Amino acid sequence: MINILFGGNYKVFDGILLCLMSIIKHNKDPLNVYILSADVRELNPDYRPISEENRAFLDSILKRANPNSKVNLILLEDEFKNWIINSQNKLSVYTPYTFLRLFADKIAGLPEKIIYLDTDMMFNGNIKELFDVDISNYELGVVLDRYGHIFIHPKYFNAGMLLMNMRAIKESKLFERVKKMCLEKKMGFPDQTALNKCTRKKLYLPRKFNEQGNLHNDTIIQHFSKRIKWLPYFHTQNVKPWQIDKVHNIYHWHQYDDIYEKYTKIKQNSKSSIDK
Repeated sequence: MINILFGGNYKVFDGILLCLMSIIKHNKDPLNVYILSADVRELNPDYRPISEENRAFLDSILKRANPNSKVNLILLEDEFKNWIINSQNKLSVYTPYTFLRLFADKIAGLPEKIIYLDTDMMFNGNIKELFDVDISNYELGVVLDRYGHIFIHPKYFNAGMLLMNMRAIKESKLFERVKKMCLEKKMGFPDQTALNKCTRKKLYLPRKFNEQGNLHNDTIIQHFSKRIKWLPYFHTQNVKPWQIDKVHNIYHWHQYDDIYEKYTKIKQNSKSSIDK
């Protein structure tokens, strides 16, 4: 059983769907998927949680590949709402939902070893290769940030993929310390920077487990993170996996076309997908 954790509101449904479709393309082992969500419309009317209908739909997709797979939806309520409303980082370039993962240590029954994934990731290889990495002596398995390790610190890692040892995280109170920093200090990359500062035992993994640039022969996970383009003029690109036309026309990537074909049919035949 491979354990996976996502977080977000209803707008990331298609991202989770595509990510899971890419995972089951390369691996038929049972998946135990947890999705953290919350209703924080106090901050923004659009901050609605992922619905039970969405969970059931994703669950049905996984069970086609392996009937033993399961999708669990966990709605965080008062503790998360009170924390985010009082946080110095409640309004940033990221939605409050990036902080949901910091509450994983409070969830009863969450597996000891679990892979956290941002919802803008696609798999090009077997997730089991990542899940089988031994992190028994570490809090997190991480990959260097493409730009951060150049412009911020040589060891600055990207938090879009975290191989998490929940036992070690609870023992060191890692997430409690990260939440405290995010509550009190305004930061440009809030919980990512706090995770970098607070994590004491981290195992640096090869970039193939969180490739933030172009696809390589050994890439397992491709992260559709923001890219800097220096020529012909300085600008940024922020194309997401579900923006299929942009993936084709801006990045000129076609390696996911078989998944996109199935995804398009699913969207046409189901009302569970979100409107873009």
